[in-house]
Amino acid sequence: MVVRLSEIEDILVVKGEMDTERFLEAGDSELKAATPVSYELTVRKFDDSVTIEGPVTLDAVLECSRCLDEFTVPLSLNMAVKLAPKSKLSHSPEMELHSDDLDVYYYEGDEIDLDPFIYDEIMLNIPVRPLCREECKGICPRCGKNMNSDPCNCHEAPSSLLGEKLKSFLN
Repeated sequence: MVVRLSEIEDILVVKGEMDTERFLEAGDSELKAATPVSYELTVRKFDDSVTIEGPVTLDAVLECSRCLDEFTVPLSLNMAVKLAPKSKLSHSPEMELHSDDLDVYYYEGDEIDLDPFIYDEIMLNIPVRPLCREECKGICPRCGKNMNSDPCNCHEAPSSLLGEKLKSFLN
C-alpha cells in the first residue's frame, strides 16, 4: 500500500487486507499465515514528519520449537512508526544518537510504502521460541517420536561420567 504525502492534509485512515504472498517473494519462508493481514492505520502528517499508528492482525502459522508441529496463533499488534524526511538525516561521519533517534525511520520523495513497516512489525512480534501449548512434551531425543501423541518406550538415557562428576561437584 503506497501513500502519497501530497494528498494528505492532516490525517488519512488506511484500511484493508493484504496477502502474505507479497512477503514470500522477498525470500522469507518464516512467515506463513492462515488469514490475510488486516490493518486500519492512521497516517498523520505534521509539517514534514509522519506518524503511522493502528492495529494489525493476522493468524500466523508457526512451528512449535519443541515438537515441530505446525499450529495457528492469532497475532494482534499495535503499530506505531515515526518517519522523518531523509534530508533531516545528518551526513556527518560522527553523530551523537539520542534515544528518540532510534525510533525514527526516514523516507524520500512524496510516497511512502506501508508494506515494509507492516511486515517488520509482524516479524518483530512473532515469538522466538513458539510453543503449540505450554505443556508440550516435545520429541524424544532417542527415537524421535512426538511425545504429545505417541508415548515412546525408550528408557531414560544413562547418565554420563561427566554428568555424574558435575552432580557430585554441585552437591
